[in-house]
Amino acid sequence: MNALGRLSLRVQLALALVAVALLGIGIATLFSNFGLPGLVNQAAHSRLERQAGHLSSVAAAFYAEKGRWTPAAGSAVVHEGRIAGIEAELLDARGKRIAGRAGLGHGAAPVREPILVKGKRVGVLVVTPLGNQVLTPEEQHLRHSLDRLHLLSAGISALAALLVALLVAETLARPLRRIRLAAERMEEGELDARVDIPGTNELAAVGHALNRLAATLEHEEEVRRESVADLAHELRTPVSGLLSRVEAAQDRVLEDVHANLEAMHVEALRLSVLLDDLTRLAEAQRPGMLIEKHPLDVATVGEEQAQAFFPRFAEKEIGFETALAPALVLGDAGRLSQIVSNLLENALRYTPSGERVTLRVREEAESAVLEVIDTGIGIAPEDLRHIFTRFWRGEKSRSRETGGAGIGLAIVAELVHAHDGRIDVESKLGEGSTFRVTLPLAAGLHE
Repeated sequence: MNALGRLSLRVQLALALVAVALLGIGIATLFSNFGLPGLVNQAAHSRLERQAGHLSSVAAAFYAEKGRWTPAAGSAVVHEGRIAGIEAELLDARGKRIAGRAGLGHGAAPVREPILVKGKRVGVLVVTPLGNQVLTPEEQHLRHSLDRLHLLSAGISALAALLVALLVAETLARPLRRIRLAAERMEEGELDARVDIPGTNELAAVGHALNRLAATLEHEEEVRRESVADLAHELRTPVSGLLSRVEAAQDRVLEDVHANLEAMHVEALRLSVLLDDLTRLAEAQRPGMLIEKHPLDVATVGEEQAQAFFPRFAEKEIGFETALAPALVLGDAGRLSQIVSNLLENALRYTPSGERVTLRVREEAESAVLEVIDTGIGIAPEDLRHIFTRFWRGEKSRSRETGGAGIGLAIVAELVHAHDGRIDVESKLGEGSTFRVTLPLAAGLHE
């Protein structure tokens, strides 16, 4: 088994197909060898019966001519039989031998044929093949020819099976080799490698799946590089500010020490917020260890967060209203509060003054639905599929002005999935966005 496993797939397929072909040939040859000799022997025995019938007619004519058996008639019958290639023994009606070699009834394949004259049995003719050979030389030659043809056809069939097996194996193995080579290139870091396998069979489906995987990995790698660059930028700005102010303090070039300390405190807080965001994202990506689900009302969670955000929206002169209907779920109150807070924070960040934000909670089709609707700047269609990707932000220059590191919505998506829910977004550029969180209702707790 180990030796077979070390062979290439093409060789294994070829061996398997050849083995199946040889098995079929062997079975066909086996049945032929068992069946054909019997048929040939049966044909020879039928021929012997016909000869016996003809010879008995000759013997009956000799008997009818004299009205009895004579030595001459017996000799003539035996001689006629030998001319026809058979050995004959002539017996009278009482079983007494008249002519021929005695004991033929115990030879090979004897045939006993009654001799009738005017419907009266006057004797019996016992015949066997001459020399106890059932088959004539011609029949023996035919049988040997059939055996040779069987062997020849078996050899030709085995050769044809080998050629077909190699062709089929090569046809099957070629796309597999292409898939393997593409996978090896991806393993070496060439994430733009693709495999092109035409058709709709299983191998083509595997090739398409590998291409999708490569595209996903390529996208993830691109996002990772962008994330590292964004994170480096987010860290560089406050760190650079801190370093410059520390160096200025060391060189004693700053006159207002208190203002310098205050500016350094702001930069340190900015670093702290960024690190807190990273910590929350890491926690959200292992929610099973952190979430404790209990029956709770999503409307209550929404009301608590709404009260916290009313002053912030008022300060920015953004209209803020709520429509909260009871919706009982099994969830973690702290994590659900984090979902609502991040969505409201996102709406606050991207909604200009004079616009409006609405927080809604309701039951719909056995689900609790939480929506945050704003009439803000909206999201470009090409950006919608990226908004839940960590560190991703559309229009980098504008998003830097609004603050944040592109982590809040990624945290929301992870926490929603941890509650067995779904998050969707609808948005039109310049008209606003609707973020919709759907959670399963707590069975037996709602009316």
